Amino acid sequence: MEVYLFSLASLQNEHMQQKAMKQLPESDRIYIEGIKSRKKRLTSLGGRMLLQYIARMHGFEAFHLMYGENGKPYFSDITDVFFNISHSEEYLILAWSHKEIGIDIEQMRNVLPKFPEKMLSPTDFSCWQKHSDLEKKKCFFELWTRKESIIKLHGGSIFQKAKEFSVSDGNQFLTCVGTPAAYFHTCQWNDYMISVSTLEEKADLSIQIVTLQEIIP
Repeated sequence: MEVYLFSLASLQNEHMQQKAMKQLPESDRIYIEGIKSRKKRLTSLGGRMLLQYIARMHGFEAFHLMYGENGKPYFSDITDVFFNISHSEEYLILAWSHKEIGIDIEQMRNVLPKFPEKMLSPTDFSCWQKHSDLEKKKCFFELWTRKESIIKLHGGSIFQKAKEFSVSDGNQFLTCVGTPAAYFHTCQWNDYMISVSTLEEKADLSIQIVTLQEIIP
Protein backbone atom coordinates (compact mmCIF):
# COMPACT_ATOMS: atom_id res chain seq x y z
CA MET A 1 0.00 0.00 0.00
CA GLU A 2 1.29 3.43 -0.98
CA VAL A 3 -0.27 6.82 -0.17
CA TYR A 4 0.55 10.09 -1.94
CA LEU A 5 -0.48 13.63 -0.93
CA PHE A 6 -0.61 16.63 -3.29
CA SER A 7 -1.45 20.30 -2.61
CA LEU A 8 -3.89 21.89 -5.04
CA ALA A 9 -2.60 25.30 -3.93
CA SER A 10 0.34 24.80 -6.28
CA LEU A 11 -2.09 24.65 -9.21
CA GLN A 12 -3.76 28.00 -8.60
CA ASN A 13 -1.54 29.73 -11.16
CA GLU A 14 -3.18 29.77 -14.61
CA HIS A 15 0.15 29.19 -16.36
CA MET A 16 0.80 26.06 -14.29
CA GLN A 17 -2.71 24.82 -15.01
CA GLN A 18 -2.05 25.14 -18.74
CA LYS A 19 1.25 23.26 -18.40
CA ALA A 20 -0.50 20.53 -16.40
CA MET A 21 -3.27 20.18 -18.99
CA LYS A 22 -0.69 19.59 -21.71
CA GLN A 23 0.56 16.56 -19.78
CA LEU A 24 -2.81 14.82 -20.03
CA PRO A 25 -4.40 12.79 -22.85
CA GLU A 26 -6.81 14.70 -25.09
CA SER A 27 -9.86 12.89 -23.69
CA ASP A 28 -8.96 14.03 -20.16
CA ARG A 29 -8.40 17.61 -21.31
CA ILE A 30 -11.79 17.73 -23.02
CA TYR A 31 -13.50 16.32 -19.92
CA ILE A 32 -11.82 18.77 -17.53
CA GLU A 33 -12.40 21.80 -19.77
CA GLY A 34 -16.12 20.95 -19.74
CA ILE A 35 -16.41 21.29 -15.96
CA LYS A 36 -18.04 24.64 -15.19
CA SER A 37 -17.04 24.99 -11.54
CA ARG A 38 -13.47 26.30 -11.24
CA LYS A 39 -12.95 24.47 -7.94
CA LYS A 40 -14.17 21.15 -9.34
CA ARG A 41 -12.16 21.68 -12.52
CA LEU A 42 -8.99 22.27 -10.50
CA THR A 43 -9.65 19.20 -8.33
CA SER A 44 -10.25 17.03 -11.38
CA LEU A 45 -7.09 18.32 -13.05
CA GLY A 46 -5.04 17.63 -9.93
CA GLY A 47 -6.51 14.15 -9.55
CA ARG A 48 -5.88 13.10 -13.15
CA MET A 49 -2.39 14.58 -13.09
CA LEU A 50 -1.47 12.86 -9.81
CA LEU A 51 -2.85 9.51 -10.97
CA GLN A 52 -0.94 9.71 -14.24
CA TYR A 53 2.28 10.59 -12.40
CA ILE A 54 1.97 7.70 -9.93
CA ALA A 55 1.02 5.27 -12.70
CA ARG A 56 4.13 6.24 -14.64
CA MET A 57 6.24 5.81 -11.50
CA HIS A 58 5.09 2.19 -11.55
CA GLY A 59 5.83 1.71 -15.23
CA PHE A 60 2.38 2.35 -16.72
CA GLU A 61 2.72 4.99 -19.45
CA ALA A 62 -0.95 4.82 -20.43
CA PHE A 63 -4.16 3.44 -18.96
CA HIS A 64 -7.89 3.45 -19.45
CA LEU A 65 -10.38 4.17 -16.69
CA MET A 66 -13.79 2.62 -16.19
CA TYR A 67 -16.33 3.27 -13.45
CA GLY A 68 -18.15 0.77 -11.27
CA GLU A 69 -21.86 0.73 -10.47
CA ASN A 70 -21.45 3.38 -7.77
CA GLY A 71 -18.96 5.50 -9.67
CA LYS A 72 -15.71 4.09 -8.27
CA PRO A 73 -12.97 4.38 -10.94
CA TYR A 74 -10.70 1.49 -11.79
CA PHE A 75 -8.15 0.48 -14.43
CA SER A 76 -9.82 -1.54 -17.16
CA ASP A 77 -6.54 -2.46 -18.82
CA ILE A 78 -4.22 -2.97 -15.83
CA THR A 79 -4.80 -6.06 -13.72
CA ASP A 80 -3.98 -6.44 -10.03
CA VAL A 81 -3.52 -2.70 -9.46
CA PHE A 82 -6.07 -0.61 -7.58
CA PHE A 83 -6.28 3.03 -6.57
CA ASN A 84 -8.57 5.46 -4.82
CA ILE A 85 -8.56 9.25 -4.55
CA SER A 86 -10.00 11.67 -2.01
CA HIS A 87 -9.76 15.41 -1.49
CA SER A 88 -10.55 17.98 1.17
CA GLU A 89 -10.03 21.72 0.78
CA GLU A 90 -6.59 22.20 -0.82
CA TYR A 91 -5.33 18.62 -0.59
CA LEU A 92 -5.65 15.56 -2.81
CA ILE A 93 -4.65 12.13 -1.59
CA LEU A 94 -4.21 8.94 -3.61
CA ALA A 95 -3.90 5.36 -2.38
CA TRP A 96 -2.25 2.72 -4.61
CA SER A 97 -2.30 -1.00 -3.94
CA HIS A 98 -2.28 -4.48 -5.45
CA LYS A 99 -5.57 -5.13 -3.63
CA GLU A 100 -8.85 -3.20 -3.44
CA ILE A 101 -8.46 0.00 -1.45
CA GLY A 102 -10.41 3.03 -0.25
CA ILE A 103 -9.15 6.33 1.17
CA ASP A 104 -10.60 9.45 2.75
CA ILE A 105 -9.14 12.76 3.89
CA GLU A 106 -11.10 15.36 5.87
CA GLN A 107 -10.07 18.71 7.25
CA MET A 108 -11.00 18.69 10.93
CA ARG A 109 -13.43 21.58 11.09
CA ASN A 110 -14.09 23.19 14.46
CA VAL A 111 -17.86 22.98 14.00
CA LEU A 112 -19.08 19.38 14.10
CA PRO A 113 -22.40 18.15 12.68
CA LYS A 114 -25.35 19.06 14.91
CA PHE A 115 -26.65 15.50 15.07
CA PRO A 116 -23.69 13.07 15.04
CA GLU A 117 -26.00 10.28 16.24
CA LYS A 118 -27.58 10.38 12.77
CA MET A 119 -24.21 9.80 11.14
CA LEU A 120 -22.64 7.20 13.44
CA SER A 121 -23.68 3.72 14.48
CA PRO A 122 -24.92 3.37 18.10
CA THR A 123 -21.60 1.79 19.08
CA ASP A 124 -19.55 4.55 17.47
CA PHE A 125 -21.78 7.27 18.89
CA SER A 126 -21.40 5.82 22.38
CA CYS A 127 -17.62 5.79 21.92
CA TRP A 128 -17.67 9.41 20.75
CA GLN A 129 -19.78 10.52 23.72
CA LYS A 130 -17.23 9.16 26.19
CA HIS A 131 -14.55 11.57 24.99
CA SER A 132 -13.95 15.00 26.48
CA ASP A 133 -15.05 18.07 24.55
CA LEU A 134 -11.44 18.67 23.49
CA GLU A 135 -11.11 15.12 22.14
CA LYS A 136 -14.50 14.87 20.43
CA LYS A 137 -13.44 16.64 17.24
CA LYS A 138 -10.52 14.31 16.63
CA CYS A 139 -12.60 11.25 17.55
CA PHE A 140 -15.43 12.20 15.19
CA PHE A 141 -13.13 12.61 12.20
CA GLU A 142 -11.30 9.38 13.01
CA LEU A 143 -14.62 7.53 12.93
CA TRP A 144 -16.00 9.34 9.91
CA THR A 145 -12.92 8.92 7.70
CA ARG A 146 -12.76 5.23 8.60
CA LYS A 147 -16.37 4.80 7.55
CA GLU A 148 -15.85 6.76 4.35
CA SER A 149 -12.73 4.81 3.41
CA ILE A 150 -14.40 1.43 4.00
CA ILE A 151 -17.42 2.37 1.91
CA LYS A 152 -15.16 3.73 -0.84
CA LEU A 153 -13.26 0.44 -0.72
CA HIS A 154 -16.46 -1.30 -1.78
CA GLY A 155 -17.80 1.57 -3.91
CA GLY A 156 -20.90 2.69 -2.01
CA SER A 157 -22.53 5.80 -0.55
CA ILE A 158 -21.46 6.94 2.92
CA PHE A 159 -24.81 8.56 3.68
CA GLN A 160 -26.73 5.39 2.93
CA LYS A 161 -24.58 3.04 5.00
CA ALA A 162 -22.79 5.06 7.69
CA LYS A 163 -25.00 3.80 10.53
CA GLU A 164 -24.91 0.17 9.44
CA PHE A 165 -21.49 -0.66 10.86
CA SER A 166 -19.05 0.34 13.59
CA VAL A 167 -15.37 1.22 13.35
CA SER A 168 -14.54 2.11 16.97
CA ASP A 169 -14.10 -1.40 18.31
CA GLY A 170 -10.99 -2.72 16.59
CA ASN A 171 -8.90 -2.56 13.45
CA GLN A 172 -10.75 -5.10 11.33
CA PHE A 173 -14.18 -4.85 9.82
CA LEU A 174 -16.16 -7.66 8.16
CA THR A 175 -18.91 -6.18 6.01
CA CYS A 176 -21.05 -9.28 5.74
CA VAL A 177 -20.82 -13.01 5.29
CA GLY A 178 -18.75 -13.82 2.23
CA THR A 179 -17.10 -10.38 2.05
CA PRO A 180 -13.33 -10.11 2.69
CA ALA A 181 -12.14 -8.44 5.87
CA ALA A 182 -11.09 -4.81 5.48
CA TYR A 183 -8.37 -3.35 7.65
CA PHE A 184 -8.32 0.36 8.34
CA HIS A 185 -5.38 2.61 9.11
CA THR A 186 -5.85 6.16 10.43
CA CYS A 187 -3.49 9.05 11.05
CA GLN A 188 -3.58 12.80 11.56
CA TRP A 189 -1.63 15.07 9.22
CA ASN A 190 -1.61 18.71 10.35
CA ASP A 191 -5.30 19.60 10.73
CA TYR A 192 -6.45 16.76 8.46
CA MET A 193 -7.54 13.24 9.34
CA ILE A 194 -6.70 10.46 6.89
CA SER A 195 -8.01 6.89 6.83
CA VAL A 196 -7.25 4.05 4.45
CA SER A 197 -9.15 0.77 4.20
CA THR A 198 -7.46 -2.12 2.48
CA LEU A 199 -7.65 -5.86 2.09
CA GLU A 200 -3.97 -6.00 3.06
CA GLU A 201 -3.76 -7.25 6.63
CA LYS A 202 -0.20 -6.02 7.13
CA ALA A 203 0.08 -2.52 5.69
CA ASP A 204 1.60 0.70 6.99
CA LEU A 205 0.07 4.14 6.46
CA SER A 206 3.09 6.16 5.35
CA ILE A 207 2.30 9.38 3.45
CA GLN A 208 4.55 10.55 0.63
CA ILE A 209 4.33 14.21 -0.42
CA VAL A 210 4.27 14.84 -4.17
CA THR A 211 5.05 18.36 -5.42
CA LEU A 212 4.06 20.02 -8.67
CA GLN A 213 7.76 20.41 -9.50
CA GLU A 214 8.10 16.61 -9.43
CA ILE A 215 5.14 16.11 -11.73
CA ILE A 216 6.01 18.94 -14.12
CA PRO A 217 9.81 19.41 -14.06
